[in-house]
Amino acid sequence: MRGIHAGSALFLCSCLTLFASAESAWKPPEMALVEAGSFDMGSERGLERERPVHRVTLSRSFYMAVYATTFDEYDAYCAEIAKTRPSDKGMGRGRRPVRNVNWYDTVDYCNWLSLKAGLEPCYSGRGKLVVCDFEASGYRMPTEAEWEYAARGGMGGGGGSYAGSENPDETAWYEANSGDVTHPVGLKAPNPLGIYDLCGNLFEWCWDWYEPGYYAVSPAIDPLGPPPPEEMIPWKLARSRRGGSWREGAQDIAVWVRSQDSPTYVGDNGFRLVRTAR
Repeated sequence: MRGIHAGSALFLCSCLTLFASAESAWKPPEMALVEAGSFDMGSERGLERERPVHRVTLSRSFYMAVYATTFDEYDAYCAEIAKTRPSDKGMGRGRRPVRNVNWYDTVDYCNWLSLKAGLEPCYSGRGKLVVCDFEASGYRMPTEAEWEYAARGGMGGGGGSYAGSENPDETAWYEANSGDVTHPVGLKAPNPLGIYDLCGNLFEWCWDWYEPGYYAVSPAIDPLGPPPPEEMIPWKLARSRRGGSWREGAQDIAVWVRSQDSPTYVGDNGFRLVRTAR
């Protein structure tokens, strides 16, 4: 290269090679199509917050990530934006589902990944005023209804109580078999849609505000959860999450089980991506 010292040229080529390698190594998450349809949401076997059983129609097909977002994926995001990595609490990183991320962390990750993939971000606004454009092409969290519908096997059903089986040992890491740690994604059997670990292993954030009595007033088509609490104070704010975790009993990881946490709390919370299908 004329005018460039050989050592400098070699350094420049090495940097370009590393940059190209990093870009080519990135790939979007593997996703499964969940076709629009109807299902009975909730269960008479559940707690009061999981009743009444009610018919729900999802008018939009969507894609759901085959695996929960992993530490590998989230750590790459943290490295790119110079964000402190969440703690794994000594359980290990890699292909384990990322944990210790709050609801707002999940919003930021979804928008970052959408832009990285050349898609339209779904979320706008900050803090308690975040809104979601469900028609946008980008990545987002599922609604509670989308999560349960997919866990049950979508339009074809057949998912069983534990997202692929009536036996939790076949599809889930939970209190009886986890050894009190999380496990790498994809080691158990998938549900009928080819989606893994929907029950157990780690709680997964959903879009919805949480209200225990919501099923009694839920709309029949595309429910998005209740409106924000009138009192926007920390101890009254809660977002929904699904799936249970590695340290829950079998009764607490079934597909109909609802739970909640403060959107600012990291805890035993991770997430799984969805995209609205065009």
